[in-house]
Amino acid sequence: MGRLINRDRLARAKEQRALKKQRILEEAGSLFARMAYSAVTLDTIGQRAEVERGVASMYFRSKEELFLIVFKDCLAEWYDSLEIEIKKADEAWDRAHLVSLVAHSIASRPDLTRFLSLLPVVLEQDIDAMEVFRFQKWRCDRMSALGDQMEQHTVDLGGGEGFGFLYRIQLIAGGLEVASSPRGAAAFDRDDPEFAGLWVEMEHELARLMAGYLATP
Repeated sequence: MGRLINRDRLARAKEQRALKKQRILEEAGSLFARMAYSAVTLDTIGQRAEVERGVASMYFRSKEELFLIVFKDCLAEWYDSLEIEIKKADEAWDRAHLVSLVAHSIASRPDLTRFLSLLPVVLEQDIDAMEVFRFQKWRCDRMSALGDQMEQHTVDLGGGEGFGFLYRIQLIAGGLEVASSPRGAAAFDRDDPEFAGLWVEMEHELARLMAGYLATP
């Protein structure tokens, strides 16, 4: 009987740990998307997740490690959605359709573009090199596989162009994010016509720049 009770207790403890870890991940994603990166701490995340003080640091060694997990999940969802679009296509795409589809899909995910803009900041922090290696290896493998599928379903898209397209649209989206969704003091000019030339509409700008990229030999 005692062994059964202990197994039940261990199972409940394991379930509670999984629930706490999931709450931490969810709150981390929300805070990284909406707060300045420098203002987010493991303690802040733990408080928002309503777990005991110090629990977040028991599960995650740093907020950089936590960011990469959240970002990876966000990227994976985006890659999966593009694979679904490719699989359900009835006929081959032209390059214009590819650009339109991918630009819309990334622009409609503001958390993803936010994380793309934060990635260079995160990678400059004191983060374990193997964590970065594993993340970048996973990212390259996914982009290679997805890029190959794009090349097979897009007219005149040559070898390696799918990977290059995917990587560059992420770089550009991360760069445009600051101008398309300014935060804090940078948002002062959002409603002032005098500064309208500084405003950027993400999807339109992405489509314009990527169409030019694919048109360049």
